[in-house]
Amino acid sequence: MKKNNGTTFLVIGLMFTILGLTILNDYRILQYGALILGIILTIYSVFVTDKWKKSQKNLEKKND
Repeated sequence: MKKNNGTTFLVIGLMFTILGLTILNDYRILQYGALILGIILTIYSVFVTDKWKKSQKNLEKKND
């Protein structure tokens, strides 16, 4: 069974987003960089999870 990396990307993306909104508030370049990176990783995790679910569904169909 293949591991779902989408949840890992989601957690990392949310971590960067929260860091950008809270701790890095004093440093504008770091704040915006963390926010953009966090949002990109969060959106990417949706596509990775969707691809993983489709592959799992195809595996189940082959086994039936």
